[in-house]
Amino acid sequence: MKRKQLVIGSAVFVLVIAPSIAIADEVWNSNYGKVVYQSDRNKTAVWTYPGGTIFIEGLAGVTSNRGIYHGYWVGKSNVKCDTAREDISSKLSSTWGRFSIRFTEPNFPTSWEAQWSYCEGEPTFSWNGTPLR
Repeated sequence: MKRKQLVIGSAVFVLVIAPSIAIADEVWNSNYGKVVYQSDRNKTAVWTYPGGTIFIEGLAGVTSNRGIYHGYWVGKSNVKCDTAREDISSKLSSTWGRFSIRFTEPNFPTSWEAQWSYCEGEPTFSWNGTPLR
């Protein structure tokens, strides 16, 4: 009976607790401050940085074979867009832009190179991150 409880308890840890440990471990130094992998929303990874939030489509739960992903950032900016995007608290914001990222190695933890833009513009501004170890 005790062995069965131990097995069930271990399974709960692996399924519930362990995924959040991997997320909490993903922190990078970047040229825009510390970037933290906060959570997943369906298939979208949610990262935060000192000025706002980055939403990366298709990255949620992916810790190996990482490549190129796209999404958007929402945060502090003097540039206002004609359209709005949802922020981390699900409110619409007119200060946002596109975000494209390429991981330099396929497996966690790794550095990344990204490009960002204002609004719907083509991402051209550089944003790079190095994992904190």
